[in-house]
Amino acid sequence: AVAWIATAGAHAARRRPSEDRVISRRRRTPIVFTFVLSLVVTIAMLVVWVVYVVRSVAAVQELAGRVGFSNPNTHWVILGVGCALFFLLIVGLTYQLAQALAARRYSIKQEEFVSNVTHEMKSPLAAIKLHAQTLQGANLAPEQRGQSLDLVLQQVDRMGRLVDDVLESSRLFAGKKVLDLQPVDLRSYFVGFGEEAEPRVEGQGARLQLDVATRAVVLATPEALDRVLNNLLDNAARFSQPGGEVRCRVRDVDGKARIEVEDDGVGVPRKELERIFDRFHQVGSSVDGRRRGTGLGLSIVAGLVREMRGSVRAFSGDGPPGTRFVVELPRVEEAP
Repeated sequence: AVAWIATAGAHAARRRPSEDRVISRRRRTPIVFTFVLSLVVTIAMLVVWVVYVVRSVAAVQELAGRVGFSNPNTHWVILGVGCALFFLLIVGLTYQLAQALAARRYSIKQEEFVSNVTHEMKSPLAAIKLHAQTLQGANLAPEQRGQSLDLVLQQVDRMGRLVDDVLESSRLFAGKKVLDLQPVDLRSYFVGFGEEAEPRVEGQGARLQLDVATRAVVLATPEALDRVLNNLLDNAARFSQPGGEVRCRVRDVDGKARIEVEDDGVGVPRKELERIFDRFHQVGSSVDGRRRGTGLGLSIVAGLVREMRGSVRAFSGDGPPGTRFVVELPRVEEAP
């Protein structure tokens, strides 16, 4: 019975899941039904076993005597061993059901990830094709040609970041090639980062307010900090209201450097806060009219912050609208 459940769970996990939650629940029903049926049969067999042994004490004792066991408590030993085996079988069924459902959920997330990555790549590809066709025009003013080239480069950078996210997520998931940490002066770092981040946030229809008041030096890499902050700012800008504000504050608190990224957008449902940093989990997937993303950004943030020996938390629904992410990195020294 355990092998049967395991096989059913494996086949169910390999089936192509639908993004529709109703269909997903329908496909999950056969697994649950099979488990419940197996559990009912197992419990029924356990009851039959107990009734048989209790009502057939004489027959059990006679059978035990034939094989060389003359202990008057033999039937209780046999009853206990049988109950233990049935209990192990029930535990095995429960474990196999949990494994099958977990595999189904992960498979659904992977399918949604592939769908979202495809969607994310179609948009820049369409923009690149459009502006490339524009550049083919013979009567194109130099100013228009320059604008088209700038837009093509922007879309190429967008696709490059998407590919980098996929590769970085795979590296973190496999636990390969840990970061080569080095001292980074945060105040000097944010001078250059702010100049690059502001146009990106404004390009998504939001304003960036950067407030840096730190003298901390942390163990990190500029590339890892770029990826963490870009993912947080991109997430904040995506879920902000049109014309909203994204705030990034850097402070020194209790021997740590605290980086806060806050928006005034729709916020995150409380039930999603615990899973917000899971791989493939899409923040705000229930919010209509929002670009869903790939579900990798915040998992990359959590993985990189762990490698930099820090912590990251998310807050939403307390006080003002929106979401606040807090990254804390240990300070190794204080910059002059």
